Amino acid sequence: MQSFSEVRMLFLCLAVLHFIVVTARASVVFEDCGSAYDLKSVNIEGCGLRLPCYVTLGEEIPVNVEFYADFVSRQLDQDVTININFIHARTSVTPEPCETVMCPVQTDAVTSFTSVMSVPTNMALNQRGFLQWRVYNENGMQVLCYYVIVQTQNYFQKVLRRFIGNSDDGYEPGDNDIPYKETLYKKLNGTDLYMQRLLRNYYKNKTISN
Repeated sequence: MQSFSEVRMLFLCLAVLHFIVVTARASVVFEDCGSAYDLKSVNIEGCGLRLPCYVTLGEEIPVNVEFYADFVSRQLDQDVTININFIHARTSVTPEPCETVMCPVQTDAVTSFTSVMSVPTNMALNQRGFLQWRVYNENGMQVLCYYVIVQTQNYFQKVLRRFIGNSDDGYEPGDNDIPYKETLYKKLNGTDLYMQRLLRNYYKNKTISN
């Protein structure tokens, strides 16, 4: 029979393991493109380890980065673009890092800041490309730079993907369910009219069932 201290230690280990797994899932897969600082993680709201990271046209998306600085920067400025079909769309982000973290940047701890990215509305839909995020200091040195593979979507596709993702939890398809699920996935890149009709029927049935 296990003692209380052993059970307590086991529970603590499981809690730490759970925290590590959740933390790992929160970070997106990124490629460093020449950061002078040690870039630890990139967290984009709505994205995880699975690629591509879907970005919704017209939405404002919080993006958090964590890094370790081995030299001081007194000012940080961001330059963000989404590159789709060889078109580089400059993306506005607010606020600037030094408005949310203490500048000059500390050199004895991991620094974290969050900026909100506004996804342009005039970009091609259902296209895959990459997000490039660069941060320069007061001397023009590139202290942070990373790429993330992204794909554009509209609001209806976002809701539909979320619905499919939720329905996958513990889902065990029967013979008649597989074609239906496959159709949903194929129609994610279909017309807005189809998705509007599908979502309208879904919410209508959901309201009736409740």
